[in-house]
Amino acid sequence: MGTEQPQPPESLPKYLTEGVPKQDDSTLRDLQAWIDELIEYRADISADEIEVTEEERLEAVDDTGETTTVIKKVPCGKESCSTCPHGPYRYEVYRDGGSLVWDYKGAVNE
Repeated sequence: MGTEQPQPPESLPKYLTEGVPKQDDSTLRDLQAWIDELIEYRADISADEIEVTEEERLEAVDDTGETTTVIKKVPCGKESCSTCPHGPYRYEVYRDGGSLVWDYKGAVNE
């Protein structure tokens, strides 16, 4: 290990980069454990929590990564469409507070 204090990532806000280094070792360990728990909570989405509408068709759910990958087919909204639902499309789902966020990643090549 070096003798210089590690530099924080530039992406972190100033209040963290100034406040965190001032904490004692016990507080830093508590902070690290809490951050690990938050990351796990945000990524830990079970297949039971994935809800789709009646018009959508769930193809696959993979919750083994940092986010939950959902593959589903979705309707286009046109009443006269004979090929609905369309897709499949891939979404990365993660938790933000108490809500699930669906991040569209594009069509899945079958």
